[in-house]
Amino acid sequence: MKKHFTKKINPMIKYFLLIAILNFSMSFSNLTLARSTLEIDAAIESALNRFTEEIKGSQTYLDGSRGTLVIPRMIKAGVILGMEYGEGALIVDGIKVQYYRAFSTSLGLQLGVGAKDLVILFFDDDAMDDFLYSSGWQAGVDGSVALGKYGVGGSIDTTESQDPIVGFVFGHKGIIAGLSVEGTKFTKIWPDSDGDTVEVDIDEFNETALE
Repeated sequence: MKKHFTKKINPMIKYFLLIAILNFSMSFSNLTLARSTLEIDAAIESALNRFTEEIKGSQTYLDGSRGTLVIPRMIKAGVILGMEYGEGALIVDGIKVQYYRAFSTSLGLQLGVGAKDLVILFFDDDAMDDFLYSSGWQAGVDGSVALGKYGVGGSIDTTESQDPIVGFVFGHKGIIAGLSVEGTKFTKIWPDSDGDTVEVDIDEFNETALE
């Protein structure tokens, strides 16, 4: 009886997992369609407005940073293999010097689809240059990101401002506690570019953008 039950249940489990993975693959493929520059810029503006309006003390952080990486509306989807994806830009002196795609994966039970905003502030020129001039940058490997959190009085704890790189993960209810950006990979993208266009040399592009 026990063996018969095992043979019956295993195909059911395999079928469920297969359907779940297929549904995830279809939904995530739709999420990862590249957006236009105008769409990304609008999402960045909205995320920064939420950041400064809903999180007390955030404007002080923004004013003191050398550069601000904004990845708005990072989408999390998956059942067994959770993935997060988003597109944004690095802003220096009010200018978007480079657009980026953020991507991360995590194993384990991941229920539902969620979205959050990610803001990473660079307080050190060397740390920002390492990020900007890299062909690919991974949090926790190529640079450590200290996560901002609430301090006394409900405002941002200022102790993190001593770190060269500080990140904030937030939603409509403010900073989301207990999350990590370690393992998140950031790669450069050129929205609106022609697929047949020859890829510009990374170093040459960066040097031109910062002139």
